[in-house]
Amino acid sequence: MSCTGYSTALLPLPLGGASRRMSSTNRNPLSIPMTGGVLIIAFWKLGALYVGTEVLLPGPFRVAVSLLEVVRSPGFVSALGASSLRGAAAFFLSAVLGLICGVAAGLSPVFRNLVKPLVIIIKSTPVMSFILLALIWFPSGLVPVFVSVLMAFPIIYENVVAGIRNADPRLIEMARVYRVPRRRILGSILLPGIYTYFSAGARTALGIIWKAVIAAEILSRPEAAVGSAMYEAKIYIETAEVIAWTVIAVLLSALSEFLLGRSSRLFTGIRRGGGVL
Repeated sequence: MSCTGYSTALLPLPLGGASRRMSSTNRNPLSIPMTGGVLIIAFWKLGALYVGTEVLLPGPFRVAVSLLEVVRSPGFVSALGASSLRGAAAFFLSAVLGLICGVAAGLSPVFRNLVKPLVIIIKSTPVMSFILLALIWFPSGLVPVFVSVLMAFPIIYENVVAGIRNADPRLIEMARVYRVPRRRILGSILLPGIYTYFSAGARTALGIIWKAVIAAEILSRPEAAVGSAMYEAKIYIETAEVIAWTVIAVLLSALSEFLLGRSSRLFTGIRRGGGVL
């Protein structure tokens, strides 16, 4: 009896402690990222104090003041809007091209081998080479779009190809045995199967696109652009303003990834409910 009582008295304790830790984590899903952000700001402040000059490394408060000044400046809305449109256009074009070419390459080995050298060239060429060539070929406002599409296209393309090649061959073979139309096979078997791969590739490509857009804007310097404003701040050695525009670019990228994630989850819910395909 004492043995049984002893064991039953001890068992709930670790389980209760584990459940309390899990519930505490679930209640505060942002606690760890917020702690990481606080640590970054703390080390940033220590680094600024150690350097001792705002030209090299301004502190967080100085950057926050500069950020407010940038947001209140007359050209902020136009620069933010123009860069957002370039990023959105680049993402749309790369997603459409990557999806179409990826599906064609996944279904046709001939097309896949035909496109393979082009994809290798795009992946191997430095982004700076594309920017310099685009400066010769296009107006400054189109340079960021062109370069970003080239950077993002291989990512989406290869993910779509992988999604099709990893589709269940037995399911496809059964559909062919029962003479299911190819359009039905594509819409009901292949496209739902590649959605996960396409979504993952799109999220990765979106981050690459924003980096390419800002880098191309810095070199091409269109009239209204986040990258152009960063370059002008660099000319006047306004380090705090450069960091402020960088923060804006990071927030823009984070917002777009958040919206993409929400739309992806919404589409997944609709598809599971039978509303799509």
